[in-house]
Amino acid sequence: MSLINIKKIKFPYFRLQIYLLFILCLVLGTTFKGNEDIYDKINKNMDVFGKVYREVAINYVDAIDVDKFFEAGIEGMLATLDPYTVYYDDKNRDAIDLITTGKYGGIGITIGVNDSIIKITDIMSGYEAQRKGLRIGDIIKEIDGTGLSSGEIEKVRQLVRGAAGTTLNMKVDRDGEIINFELTRQEIILKNISYSGFIGNPDDGIAYLKLDRFTNNSENEVENTLKTFKSKNNLKGVIFDLRDNGGGLLEAAIGILNNLVDKNSLLLTTRGNTKESENKFFSKEDPVIPKDVPLVVLINGNTASASEIVAGAIQDLDKGVIVGSKSFGKGLVQQVKDLNSDSRLKITTARYFTPSGRWIQAKNYFKENKSGVFLNTETFMQTEFRTLNGRTVYANGGITPDDEVKVEGESEIHSALLMKDMFFKFANYYLSQNPGIKSFTCTDNIFYQFLDFVKSQNFIYNSEADKKVDALKNIASKKYFPDNFLNDLGKVEDDIQNEKQTEYEKAKDEIKRNIESEINKRIVTEAAQIEATFDNDLQLQEALKVIKNKDEYLKLLNKM
Repeated sequence: MSLINIKKIKFPYFRLQIYLLFILCLVLGTTFKGNEDIYDKINKNMDVFGKVYREVAINYVDAIDVDKFFEAGIEGMLATLDPYTVYYDDKNRDAIDLITTGKYGGIGITIGVNDSIIKITDIMSGYEAQRKGLRIGDIIKEIDGTGLSSGEIEKVRQLVRGAAGTTLNMKVDRDGEIINFELTRQEIILKNISYSGFIGNPDDGIAYLKLDRFTNNSENEVENTLKTFKSKNNLKGVIFDLRDNGGGLLEAAIGILNNLVDKNSLLLTTRGNTKESENKFFSKEDPVIPKDVPLVVLINGNTASASEIVAGAIQDLDKGVIVGSKSFGKGLVQQVKDLNSDSRLKITTARYFTPSGRWIQAKNYFKENKSGVFLNTETFMQTEFRTLNGRTVYANGGITPDDEVKVEGESEIHSALLMKDMFFKFANYYLSQNPGIKSFTCTDNIFYQFLDFVKSQNFIYNSEADKKVDALKNIASKKYFPDNFLNDLGKVEDDIQNEKQTEYEKAKDEIKRNIESEINKRIVTEAAQIEATFDNDLQLQEALKVIKNKDEYLKLLNKM
């Protein structure tokens, strides 16, 4: 979950040990602000650190991989800070490119670990993997001669990604048959907007836009989409879905807000470690959406960073109603600094504050100061703030929706089925029995087919209650508890087993949704997959309800 200021700073080359120490100065140097002898301290520390590195690298009892030792030193230093300050070498620098541009070199697959096996979980339409015949469910066994194990999913990503035009050889296991593929990497472009269009009754005039990330292109894509909505001459409301959007570029968030709020509105304030570092961002254009058109922003626990900047500004300026569940709570800004041609540093350089002045960071790494590296004792005591219309909003812990809609947590049986890959396996089985289907809805009949399939797979479900009883049995045997205690435990165990038989029915709707999602992933477009979720999406349905009820909408914004 990143919020990146795209500004980059380049540095000259250094010898390896000086290079390592330079990063130490770069990351930790700002924590010494105000000390007159800062440069003396840096020079002294660089000298000592360089001698330690050189001495160990040359004279340690065993041979040292100096590159890995160097990287471990960097990781050790950065571990004393926040998790968003990260070093990227040439092997994983594509992670930054993906955040900033939404592009990377690859073959167009999504991978995951299912039942401890690395599998292809999705195939992107129009890219090399689809054209060469890779399928969802293929087990990746080897890439360019390198064998893979279940714990190496990051290694797989590194091996699959690379410069466009380069080739790779992939060996997969498909139903016991080993198949070799020669694949050419392409520039993969991820869509920022996964869905846009009018939803519900056409006469309602309610537009829906789902934004998945904030990259260089997000501002233009959102602006063009909003203008398309506006051109229909029937626009009566806009739902802007930022759920599961982990953020991206600060500039993209500011640009998008320019299309949504009144001109000259304060959108954001950022502050680094000096007063001079403060920056205020204001909207510079008139909004695309007319003032009388209601706006609802959807958020959830995975809404973070740049998404929270947008949602926070909309809330503080009373431009729209926030619906959903509390956001993630990331109030920090990073910059990308090029260290040399092979490495970059993503470093936290500022806090950001919403228009009302609140800092929404949930986890305060600076206050924890577990390694004692932070010298700044500044605290933010104020917790209550006011929106433009005088509503109370709160700092710390993310953004609380104006209309909170809690979604029930995943049931235990559903989690167990996912863990054992039952939905994935059933989708493959069902499609093999029903080839050529163009659309799919999970009926009760198919739900019971799924239960029969699960039984045929010898699925074993150990609930938390099972684990507790087993633990008590173990304690009882070691402590020589009387037989009647074990007999009582046996009765409890029987009750648990009887209760487990009803859990499938209790989680029926949840299970049916996942069956439907897994099968539709293989046969319909992404837009159609999203549309299929609308009717059962409680938060989206609440957003529609709020937009249609003008009095309720205005009441939530304190405009009545």
